[in-house]
Amino acid sequence: MRSRKIGPLHYLAYGSGDFLGAGTTALTAAWLLYFYTTFCGLTPIEATLIFAAARVLDAVISPLMGFLTDNFGSTWPGKRFGRRKFFILLGIPCVFSYSLMWISDMNFWWYLCTYLIFDMVYTMILVPYETLVPEMTDDFKQKTRFSGARIALAQLSAILAAFLPGILLGALGKDNPHSFFYASLVFSVICALVLTLVWFFTWERDPRDFSVESRRAEEEKRQLTLIQSLKRLYVELASTLRIRIFRQHLGMYLGVISRRTSSMRSLPGMWFLC
Repeated sequence: MRSRKIGPLHYLAYGSGDFLGAGTTALTAAWLLYFYTTFCGLTPIEATLIFAAARVLDAVISPLMGFLTDNFGSTWPGKRFGRRKFFILLGIPCVFSYSLMWISDMNFWWYLCTYLIFDMVYTMILVPYETLVPEMTDDFKQKTRFSGARIALAQLSAILAAFLPGILLGALGKDNPHSFFYASLVFSVICALVLTLVWFFTWERDPRDFSVESRRAEEEKRQLTLIQSLKRLYVELASTLRIRIFRQHLGMYLGVISRRTSSMRSLPGMWFLC
């Protein structure tokens, strides 16, 4: 790979992209069920059905998005904007669909559709975003710095997601549903800004930098049909579960996520839930 000088701005710009991944997820996990059942007239069963539908959709959309972005480089937009970065650019205006989820006094179908739409936008951006680091560098230390910047800024976004609605509710009143809309709008603006930074300060690997083996593997992937690619994906995913250390780390990760979600509800910014 041709070397390119990577500085602090590149690490921070890439890491800030996880404001979308961690920030919106934290805000949704901490507040959306409360918002649905308090201000939208949904029952807990209806709200849970929305979340379940999104998980089913994600199981289909994520591998499809992976197939699309891997093969997008042969199209005109892919050659012009990049097979990964095209979807990041497209996602900049689309992230404002997040705020549509937080409009009160709508019906069940509104909340179902807006949640599923944002889930698709989320996947459209995050799948290509997560593949950018191996595109930018082969150096292990640089990859670690990119990951470290992403983790640090993800934690910052999660803290902001925990406290921002509480601050707005304190200012506007705890019975005011507009507080959640304003909080989501703030996150939408932040996500649009950080994705703009990602667009300007990241890059994709030049096809000329691929080794002969890599080019052959890429060509083989492009020759696979969608069904063959999905089958290959699920076989590869299933094979990872045979690795003991992977199962242990997966269990640790899921445990941390579960604990984080439950602990966020006890933060001072959520005092009014008690």
